[in-house]
Amino acid sequence: MPTALALAPLTLAAVLILSGIAKSQSLDSTHAVMRMLRLPAFLQSRGAARLLIAGEFVTAALLLTPWLATYRAGALLALALFIGFWVVVVRAMGFDPRPTCGCFGQIGDHRINGRTVARNTLLVALAVVAATLAVLGPAAGALVLDFTRNDLLWSVLALALAAVAVMILGSSGSTPTSRRQHSPQIDEAMELDEDDYVRVSIPDAVLLDRDNKVVNLRHLARTGAQLLVLVNCWCGTTLSSIDRLPAWRERLPQLRVHLIFATDSPFSAPQLDGLADVWWDPGARAYQALAAGSSPSAVVLGADGLLAGGPVDGLEAVEDLLDQIEEQLQEASQAQESAATSTL
Repeated sequence: MPTALALAPLTLAAVLILSGIAKSQSLDSTHAVMRMLRLPAFLQSRGAARLLIAGEFVTAALLLTPWLATYRAGALLALALFIGFWVVVVRAMGFDPRPTCGCFGQIGDHRINGRTVARNTLLVALAVVAATLAVLGPAAGALVLDFTRNDLLWSVLALALAAVAVMILGSSGSTPTSRRQHSPQIDEAMELDEDDYVRVSIPDAVLLDRDNKVVNLRHLARTGAQLLVLVNCWCGTTLSSIDRLPAWRERLPQLRVHLIFATDSPFSAPQLDGLADVWWDPGARAYQALAAGSSPSAVVLGADGLLAGGPVDGLEAVEDLLDQIEEQLQEASQAQESAATSTL
């Protein structure tokens, strides 16, 4: 049996370990994603999320064992898991709006698109190779124990090649987010290095209010800088965003802070009673145009018609963005006070 075939189950084990670690670090997000993907009701519980994480770790461990019986169990579990993931992703391609996949917790690009399907198809192919090895034997662990020096060299080089590919290509889905974390201007109050941020025009997208009144994003920004917090599900992070909204508005009185729902119309939800500046993004058109990633996402609209910050993705990243804006606005205010004092 060619020892190179051991790379298939070894790759699957690495993917499952990475996925399990990422999911376990954000159980609430994993649970929310399982609901967003419209899985059967019995798979939408927190217990099911914990079971999935445990299953990934157990499957990875079985794939690494040198005994054929345990390896076969791991190979069959891996094949079932990756076929299941593939079916869920392909099915979600037809959703409008498409949810985030959350296959690797908070790691990587969460959008479901053709690239996601291609990735999962490749993983299914590797699982088929691992299952074939389980039928023909020996176990992947036994093959690894039989590696020659040349086999080990090939494996190390394959690992290096994979690492280079991830570093070069892995961020392509999230480039807009990483290059838009902050800007040289928020309503002329923030001053940063122009090289830190690439500013682009506010997209021509529309939102609806409670009375179905239409507002264009560009028109929204004409009265001053605006902070948009965008969500695309009713999950734990969305409820946390609603709870924190008053505090965010109190921290940044210089900006109007809006909550944008890229879901079905949200206005009947009791959690939104009494909240101002809540908008509906039908079909998630604004969400997509702003390159928002995992929910919640945040972006700052500048009064000059350009994006002035974001998008950043995830509740922690939103808080970090607010910290940056608050700090820079305070520095700008102090600079103005110092300048005024020096002229007296």
